[in-house]
Amino acid sequence: MFTNDVASLDVVLGDNFRYNFQYYIDKGYYWSLGVKSRYNTFNKGIPFDFVDSNANVDGIGINKVEVDYQDYTNQLYVETQFQQIFSFGVGIEHKYLKVTTETLGNTTASANPNGTFEKSNYYSTFGYLKLDSFDNKHFPTKGVYFDGDFHLYAFSSDYNNNFNEFSIAKGTVGYVFSPFNKFTTRISSETGFRIGQEGPNSLDFFLGGYGNDFINNFIPFYGYDFISISGDSYIKGMLELDYEIFRKNHITLSANFANVENELYTTGNWFSTPDYTGYALGYGIETFLGPVEVKYSYSPEIKQNEWFISFGFWF
Repeated sequence: MFTNDVASLDVVLGDNFRYNFQYYIDKGYYWSLGVKSRYNTFNKGIPFDFVDSNANVDGIGINKVEVDYQDYTNQLYVETQFQQIFSFGVGIEHKYLKVTTETLGNTTASANPNGTFEKSNYYSTFGYLKLDSFDNKHFPTKGVYFDGDFHLYAFSSDYNNNFNEFSIAKGTVGYVFSPFNKFTTRISSETGFRIGQEGPNSLDFFLGGYGNDFINNFIPFYGYDFISISGDSYIKGMLELDYEIFRKNHITLSANFANVENELYTTGNWFSTPDYTGYALGYGIETFLGPVEVKYSYSPEIKQNEWFISFGFWF
């Protein structure tokens, strides 16, 4: 509609319907204007206390619930770029979260016996800084990456009547280099924490699974299933070795480590021996439809195996 603008819409049809709309007016080094809107939904069995920390489930035989998770997020932001690898932006956000379950029925074990844990609108301001010099998004061989994000949640419709202003800060840093021909080493570290408010768990950090396009504070972690670990703060490190056995065919060996708990930086446990570890062996192929990957992962703490299979680009 205007000079240097672009609009995109991704729609996924199926049991877990979702869409992602983006509109961007690119002004280069000047302030660019962007609009984003997305909707995500999924159903997943997760530990009960992850969604209701005030529940008392002793004696009722429930340790997991099937949760329906819905996220509807809208953003308006401005952004400036420098040398095509730096970007800095600030904006405002509206987020609607709804988390429900039919597992509980009429039990009074939950603080929300009707099965609705969350049904609130959140209003926030945010800022971010990104640096990305990777030479390939999925199988980089060199470069540096940094992504820092800060959200201040100022208002809420407050379904659970326990909202107070709080903030969430998180950041990721990564370095990739190739010491030998066709052999690549990737090192990364990331952290996140909440400042203020002890209340709803829906915006906590949830670790587990494998993916490149998780929403909110869902974090991939080898060795554990999706949403297996949670807390209002975490620190994670990862080491990955990649050998290109044939052109565009990769064998990867990965190891990740993390500490996750409430008030992690207050207790000082962030610098202790990792509570959670996981390892993965994978095979990936670069295709014109995106990467095709198969990964086998294992965690020594829970002695559990997980297989992850991915076809094509993430969206």
